[in-house]
Amino acid sequence: MKKFLGLLCLSFVLLFISCGKKSGSRHALRDAKGGKKYGGAIHLNETGDLRSLDPPQINDQTSGHIGENIYDRLLEFDNSLQLHPSLAKALPEISSDGVTYTFHLRTDVYFQDDDCFPGGKGRKMTAKDIVYCWSRALDPATNTLALPYFQIIKGAKEYFDSKAKLAGGVAGLQAPDDSTFIVTLKVPFSPFINYCMVGNAFIYPHEAVEKYGKDFTHHGVGTGPFRFAEYKEGRYCLLVRNEHYWAKDEAGNQLPYLDTVRFSFMQDDKAEFQEFKAGNLDHKYRIPNEFFADVVDENKNLKGDYKKYQLGKIAAIATQFHGFNCQFPGVSNVHLRRAISFCVDRRKIVKYILKNQAAAPGEHGLVPPSMPGFPFDQVQGFVFNPDSARAELEIAKKELHGEVPDLTLYVNKGGGRNEDVAQAVQAMIKENLGIDIHLEVKEWAQLTPMIDDGKAAYFRLGWIADYPDPQNFLNLLYSKNIPSSGPSSINQTRYKNPEFDKLYEMAIHEIDRSKAMQLWAQCDQLAIRDAPQVILYYDEDYHVIQPWVKDFPIDAQDNNPMKRVWLSE
Repeated sequence: MKKFLGLLCLSFVLLFISCGKKSGSRHALRDAKGGKKYGGAIHLNETGDLRSLDPPQINDQTSGHIGENIYDRLLEFDNSLQLHPSLAKALPEISSDGVTYTFHLRTDVYFQDDDCFPGGKGRKMTAKDIVYCWSRALDPATNTLALPYFQIIKGAKEYFDSKAKLAGGVAGLQAPDDSTFIVTLKVPFSPFINYCMVGNAFIYPHEAVEKYGKDFTHHGVGTGPFRFAEYKEGRYCLLVRNEHYWAKDEAGNQLPYLDTVRFSFMQDDKAEFQEFKAGNLDHKYRIPNEFFADVVDENKNLKGDYKKYQLGKIAAIATQFHGFNCQFPGVSNVHLRRAISFCVDRRKIVKYILKNQAAAPGEHGLVPPSMPGFPFDQVQGFVFNPDSARAELEIAKKELHGEVPDLTLYVNKGGGRNEDVAQAVQAMIKENLGIDIHLEVKEWAQLTPMIDDGKAAYFRLGWIADYPDPQNFLNLLYSKNIPSSGPSSINQTRYKNPEFDKLYEMAIHEIDRSKAMQLWAQCDQLAIRDAPQVILYYDEDYHVIQPWVKDFPIDAQDNNPMKRVWLSE
């Protein structure tokens, strides 16, 4: 009976997303200026379910992809990862001491129509809404994950630590008038402008939070190009065109072009690929490893029947790794962590498991080689060395009084790739160290709270840059990002090293970018020596796209805004 019900549910999902083979045929297309078309539905897939659309809680890929189509931020990236104004009319004015950022806001932006407003009509956005959203990102009652980013704001820590909301709010967040938003930092902090780009900085109205309460996690309301329409757990999330979106393209067309965006949540990579080939999905992120050689040639270009599709490939600013909770008994021992890092043959993983669908094996540090301006080759990471692995294990055994801990590697479902890599690592640890590692696969929405709460000793994670700065990666190892209590959502390894922290703080205050890069490299080298993570590989992203989809965005951070995507006949 359970098997029958499972097949029935799968059939329903496939029927639901298979409304016709070509997106452009699902709805009538309408002419726009400049040869583009309005209308149509685009069908995308995420291999993990939606976790939350409440911005203070957003720190995962699926939620970010959906959220960036519902919400706007003060600034936005283009495909080259250059900052441009969004809700702000221009890049901020920064005071000479580097502490105060003044944003002048657009005055033509309205929140999407929604039942949270009187008569269902969205109201105008003002600077007070920015203050509200950023203050809420500093309220522990929201289960916020934003403190590591926003704690540099003047008064942020006091606001977060207060038992009740401070009457004066966050001292460093001010709205002197409807179109001016001012942020004051505690000290100069060169990466701060990039913090406007994290998912926690999405803008939304207080009315939506008040109406939907805890259900706001799955009913977002913003100023973005698409409105939330429907979510079915584990199945799909549907967005529809925001008819009153403020942005226009270069020809004067009001954005977005598409009528609907549908995200499904198929977790099996191969089933997802088959749906793409059948024309039921418009985009496939990553090619299943077992099909990679059939799809692309030795130059990594499409071949054979696959030439009819579009291919986008880019070295991602992303690193895949297995992390340790450095405060957990057993794996708190640096020599055990180093032993495991030495015994993993990353080149074999890239060649045989990933079929070369990666930029490079993880033989340097946490910061990937694709990071602009970063001297990654100065950072010497772990390379496969069984003799060194066994030597480190012997030291660990002595310090642990002969008791090697019983370890479970927790992995999230990721279309099959995460599980395949984990099984290879499991086999390598057994072969080279004689240690049995248990594997446990969990849903992403279940695994991340477990990691954040410090309940997993050994776990799979990856990091895709929120912005192109090494600080966005090394922030994961800064000990001041470990809260005194509650979840540690940034420094999930709970790594602590005073020497690292000192270098980190020197780097964030260094205005000269080339000097900062040298400091970041020293940070990365120092941390990798302690092996809080087993760096596995650096990503190379592949996007296979249907021929009728135009202007699909591809960048090194896997951002997924659909507002400029359109469909041809």
